Amino acid sequence: MLHGFHRIRPAPGVCMSSLWLTFLAIALAELGDKSQLVTLYLSARTRRPWAVLAGICLATVALAVIAVTLGALIGQWIDHSALDWIVALAFVGMGLWAGLHPGEDDASEALPAVSQRRAFWGTASLFFLMEMGDKTQLATVGLAAGLEQPAMIFFGSVLGMMAINAPVIWLGHRYAASLPRRRINQVSAGMFVLIGLGLMGTLLLRSPLP
Repeated sequence: MLHGFHRIRPAPGVCMSSLWLTFLAIALAELGDKSQLVTLYLSARTRRPWAVLAGICLATVALAVIAVTLGALIGQWIDHSALDWIVALAFVGMGLWAGLHPGEDDASEALPAVSQRRAFWGTASLFFLMEMGDKTQLATVGLAAGLEQPAMIFFGSVLGMMAINAPVIWLGHRYAASLPRRRINQVSAGMFVLIGLGLMGTLLLRSPLP
């Protein structure tokens, strides 16, 4: 799917073409991705939008550095099948945890606020795990292998990811107070489990167990 990127060569001295090409490719790949659901959930549950934003930014920068540095070689070092199973199990685990800890409707009084540090590191680690080996990182790997502007690929990848996820953080924070927290967590829990089971089903169809 990404082989076409190897034939792309920007005109000499035109770095912005690599930046915008990467920005559009990553933004389109991320649009509607499962990570947006997790971003919405984290923003609504933690009520720490800036910590969630910073955590996603840190994870995105780390992922972009890995993708741009390793380029096409990353496929030789990482077992993407194992990563897919880890992500699938993580979604099921998150769903079960959220279902067992639904919270209360009056979240501001029933539960203490999540600390900025906990929201930041929780978001960063979870987002990194989900996006490692995902289609957005693979797209960055392909672009880095085919284009000759690694710095522009890096910035384009980071900007594309943040442009898609930042509005989701705002939506989660803006409307969390007006929505029943218990219902949000219950719906999110069900969706997490369904996504995880769907990923497992896809993996089994792709490589059935003996």
